Amino acid sequence: MPAGSSMEPGLTRMQNTLLATGKKASRNAVAVMADHPVLSSFLVALGARLVFIAVSGVFHDGVLIPDEAQYLVLALVASEGELNATFWPGYGQQLFDATRTFMWPLTALFWIFGPSRFVGQLLVATFGAATAALSARLAGRFLRPRFALLAGLIVALFPSQILWSSVVLREAAIWTGLVAIAVVIEWSLRANSTGRILASTLSLGVLFALLLWLREQTAVVALWCLVPAFLVGRRRLAVRLPCAIFLLAIVPWLGGLGLGASDFAQDAVNRLGSSRAYMSVAADSAFSEGSIGVAHQDSAFSDGSTGVAHQDERADMSVRVCHPDGSIAAVATVASAAAMLDRPTGAWLCIYDQVNQRYMLVDNRAVTSLQRVPRGLFDTLVRPLPWEDLRSLEMLMAGLESILWMSIYGLTIYGVWSHRDRYHLLLFPSLLILSIAITGAVSHGNLGTAFRHRGQIMFALAVLATGGIQAIFEVRRQKRPVSAVDLGLSEDFIGDGRR
Repeated sequence: MPAGSSMEPGLTRMQNTLLATGKKASRNAVAVMADHPVLSSFLVALGARLVFIAVSGVFHDGVLIPDEAQYLVLALVASEGELNATFWPGYGQQLFDATRTFMWPLTALFWIFGPSRFVGQLLVATFGAATAALSARLAGRFLRPRFALLAGLIVALFPSQILWSSVVLREAAIWTGLVAIAVVIEWSLRANSTGRILASTLSLGVLFALLLWLREQTAVVALWCLVPAFLVGRRRLAVRLPCAIFLLAIVPWLGGLGLGASDFAQDAVNRLGSSRAYMSVAADSAFSEGSIGVAHQDSAFSDGSTGVAHQDERADMSVRVCHPDGSIAAVATVASAAAMLDRPTGAWLCIYDQVNQRYMLVDNRAVTSLQRVPRGLFDTLVRPLPWEDLRSLEMLMAGLESILWMSIYGLTIYGVWSHRDRYHLLLFPSLLILSIAITGAVSHGNLGTAFRHRGQIMFALAVLATGGIQAIFEVRRQKRPVSAVDLGLSEDFIGDGRR
C-alpha cells in the first residue's frame, strides 16, 4: 500500500475532530453570549465600529460625511472658549445649543484630550454600542435569551448602523435616547409601586429633555408615543394618569414648546413645505421638484399632482409672486414679513436657491404636505432601490441594504401580530415606527436625510422583527413530527404497539 494511502484515514479523523471541536466551541460561545445578551451586544457593536473606524481611516483621509465637519469645528472652537454669537453669525451658537446633548460631551473630550476626530468617533461608537445593548435588554423582556441576543446583534452589525455610529454625528445619541425611553417604559410597567411610577416619570422627563437638545421633532414624536404606552399599565391608574398629564403637557411647556408641544406642532405644520424645500436645495439626492411642490420663476411645476392649480396658473403665479430682484409681491397667499432663515410660514412662499441663483415658489399648504404621504413613505422607508443608481458606490450599497430593510419590515409585522397579547411591551416601539415614518414622509426633502433618519427606528424594528423570527421557530417546532425520544419512550415499545 502506498505511504500516502495509509495516511488518509488519519487525516480524515483529524479533520472530523477539528470540525467537531470547532462546532462545540461555537456552540459554547453562543451559549455564553446568550447568557449575557446585553453585554455581548455591547462588545460586538463596539468592536465592529472600532474595526470600521480603523479601516476607513486607512483608506480615507478626512471626514466621511460632510456634516461631520461642522460638529468638529464647533467642538474645537467651544473647547477653546471662543464660541460666541459672532462665530458663524446666526448659526454657530444656535446649532451648538440645539445639539448640546451631543456637543457638551464632545467639547469636554476635546478639552481633555485635545481636538481629534478619533476621540469624537469613540464617543459616537459608544452611543451606537449602547443602543445595541439596550435593544437586547428590551427584547429580553418578552423573548428568549438567544433571540434577545439576536436583536442586539442586528443593531450591532447592521451596515448603516455601523456607518452612522462611526462618524462624528448626533444620530447615534438620538438612537440611544429613543431606546432608553423604551426600556424605562418597560421598567415602569413591570411593577406598580408608586415609587417606580414616579421614578420612571422623572426619568422619561429627563430623557425627553436630552432628546430635545438633539433633535426637537424626534423628541416631540417620542413624547406623543410614550404617553399612551405609559398609560397601558392598567393598575395604579390614579397615579399613572397625573404622571402622564405631567409628561404630555407640562414637560414640553417647560421646554418652550407649549402645552403638549402644541406651539411646536403648529409651527411645524405651517412650514412643512418650506422645510422640505430647503432640504432639497442643492442636495445631490434631492427628491423631484414635483414631489416637493416647487416652481421656478421661469417654468411651470414639473408634476401637477402635488398642487391644486393648473400648470399655467402655477407658472403665472411664480412669475407674479417671485420678482427677479428677490422681492415678494403683495399677494394674499404669500407670507411677506418673515426672514428666510426663520423658515417662514404661509400658503405660498418664495425660496431662494443660492447655488443655482434662482427663486422658487413653494406650495406650503398643509393639505399638500399630507398628499405627499404615500410617495414620502416610499422615499423614507424603501429607497434607494438596488438598481436605482449603479454608477454610485454609495447608492449601490444603500440599495443592497434596502433588501435587508424589506425583510425586517415583514418580520416586524409578523412579530407584532404573534406577540399581540403583550401589546403593553410593543406599543411604544410600534407607535414610534409609524410616527417617525409618517413625519419623515411629509418633511424630508432629499434621500440622504431620509435614509439617515431611518436609523431612528432600527432598534424598534430589530426587537419586533426578532419576535417574528422566534415565532417562526416556535411554529416549525410545533409542526415537527414527535419522536419516541421526545416522548421518553423506546423504539421497541413503539414498534410493539404498531404490531
